[in-house]
Amino acid sequence: PPFPSPSSFLSPLFPSSLLLSFLPPLLLSITEEKDMVYSTRQAEAVKIFNALLSQECIADPIKVVQTILTKCYDIVDLQSEAFCQLIKQTAGLTQQDVDSPNVLSCWQMLGSMCCSFVPERTVKKYLVMHLNNIQAKFRDTEMAKFATFCQECLQRTKQRDFVPSRNEVIACLGRRDLKTTLYCYGDGQCNIVINSATTAGEVVQKLCLGLQITGENNKFALFENNGDVFKVIDDRVVLADVLGKFDMHQKPNEKWKLFFKLFCYFKPRSVPNDSIEASFIFEQSCDDVISGRFPAAHETLLKLAALRIQFLDGDIESVGAIEDIGELYPMSRIEREAKDKKDQYAIGNQHETYYMKTLRGSKGVGTLSKNMRAPEITEDDRIKAASAFEANVVKAAIMDYWRKLNGVSASFAQQKYMEILSQCPAFGSTFFEVEYPSKDQRFPKDLWLAINCRGIQIYQRSAVAPIQTNAYESIVSFGAPSPNEYRLVIEGQAPVALKTTQVAEIGKLIKVYISYVVSERGNNKVS
Repeated sequence: PPFPSPSSFLSPLFPSSLLLSFLPPLLLSITEEKDMVYSTRQAEAVKIFNALLSQECIADPIKVVQTILTKCYDIVDLQSEAFCQLIKQTAGLTQQDVDSPNVLSCWQMLGSMCCSFVPERTVKKYLVMHLNNIQAKFRDTEMAKFATFCQECLQRTKQRDFVPSRNEVIACLGRRDLKTTLYCYGDGQCNIVINSATTAGEVVQKLCLGLQITGENNKFALFENNGDVFKVIDDRVVLADVLGKFDMHQKPNEKWKLFFKLFCYFKPRSVPNDSIEASFIFEQSCDDVISGRFPAAHETLLKLAALRIQFLDGDIESVGAIEDIGELYPMSRIEREAKDKKDQYAIGNQHETYYMKTLRGSKGVGTLSKNMRAPEITEDDRIKAASAFEANVVKAAIMDYWRKLNGVSASFAQQKYMEILSQCPAFGSTFFEVEYPSKDQRFPKDLWLAINCRGIQIYQRSAVAPIQTNAYESIVSFGAPSPNEYRLVIEGQAPVALKTTQVAEIGKLIKVYISYVVSERGNNKVS
């Protein structure tokens, strides 16, 4: 049927003064035209109308859908306008128009709108009545199926924080749920199915139920992950919004993904050794140790590295050598040792010989002509050679421990690994790199802030024992006065201001632990 003129339904919905008012210059982040700005509401409403007319003729209609959704997200007044336009285009149809391409394209757009926005009460009542009429009048048609899909979406859709991702739009156009992938430590991954209203807490609950994780000993959560960056996702957050944020803000050199791992350690020592939860704790602990986020003595790290390779590869006779020490021992520690000792290596005869062999050729300088000048050894060369020397020393030490584990099974190696870790004071803590910007010499500049169920501890970075330990009872207040500063007020002490880029993560973790401590006290009083 001929599409009605936009003037036939624009005026009754909004007064002309509102429709003709100019909008602030907001950028359309979905479009490729970075400098595109919005004009009047009436003009934008007409653009939506024209886009609906041409949707079936465009090579990539998903782009059109995302652009309309972006406009409706940025301009809240246009949400009701778009719903009314789509109702108008899908109503008053004859039998000849049933399931025609232009009508179905409007139904696809309406389904995407129902997944993305909660309409106003008056518009929602009118929309529900329209959907019921379509289902009753056109049974067993694609339009009726879209009407059912729209009703289901209206019942579950929550307030959204981001425009749907391209994959979500594709799922909505096909009346399907959205498929995505979750990752975990140990190179594990699984595919999950969600809809436009599934929250992160619901996914975590289903995963824990399937993995037989009770939640009494530890708390698991979903995280936004990119390399070494982890940002916890609140249980109430709609997971489709997180995927939409990835789609909108992901840069070419980034690869954000959903990650499932431990968030809080409540009673990690109480987890049975043969449970799946114990395997999660083991893999996450290994990653913390190898990435340098767990303070431990050098000998302890060597033993842990030997147990790790025994768990992965078995006896040394079957492998022969360590290929990549970075998968067993924290490379940051080796590099730090190399920087501290680079001058000693340059002075000592043994290490000077090592420099000569490494940087100037393994045959020695005695064969060179006296008139030929030896290449100058730069600072970077010294550090690089010192790092290689330190890595070989550490590798040899790990292999010595590894030989002693001959015949040890993978399960026993895992159990022994966790026994050694549990004896360390840092076990069960989450570490954040922070800086102490003050010059009062109260703390060193480079610090670790350790948060666990016992309280908050401050470590000098790479130190084994904490400088200061504070129970939650002694913390008067905590918070972020500025985006990159976290402040702790300890009873009887001067406030501690720390510089960090993980303000939100620190605050969320402290709140969860305090809630746990309070609930445990309540349970103890009742018992």
